[in-house]
Amino acid sequence: MLAELALGATTLSSSGLGLWAHRLWHRLHTDPLTGLANRARMHRAFHRARRLRRSNSPLGVLLIDVDRFKHVNDTHGHRTGDQVLTTIATELQAATGPGELPVRLHGDELAVLLTRPDAGDVAEKRAAEIRRTVRGTRVIDGHPIELSLSVGAATTTPGDGALSDLLALADQRMYHTKPSRKAVTR
Repeated sequence: MLAELALGATTLSSSGLGLWAHRLWHRLHTDPLTGLANRARMHRAFHRARRLRRSNSPLGVLLIDVDRFKHVNDTHGHRTGDQVLTTIATELQAATGPGELPVRLHGDELAVLLTRPDAGDVAEKRAAEIRRTVRGTRVIDGHPIELSLSVGAATTTPGDGALSDLLALADQRMYHTKPSRKAVTR
């Protein structure tokens, strides 16, 4: 019997092993709540894009903060807060296309990594489009909740700076948009 187990273990089909590897990769690179890419996947994608760039076209990042998210959690509870995040994640995935990786960094902080060739030209435009896409009232967990996002955009050429520098710049720009973007939760 031990020999049969050993033989069975060594004759795993390549499809079974491939499925196992895919599931492991998915768990390591995906946020479990939202299904978005996580920080580790964002770092991999950023460094891969830098390596593969043949021109000096910039990379970009949109840093996104859910306005008044703490108020939602405090007023309606964390279950509703989680549903707000999954709702926004679904809308963010639908609003992004090729060369745009939606990411959950932590808490209510999201990002979109722009690896598309025209990232430098479209970063600000994409930030405004994403703000408009998510803005509005949704009924979440039985509560009407007014959603809005603060979004900061930053770009860099492939050889300039680390992802952390790009995120820090986008963070500064995002906070400049925050005072004018406060939403009211009912």
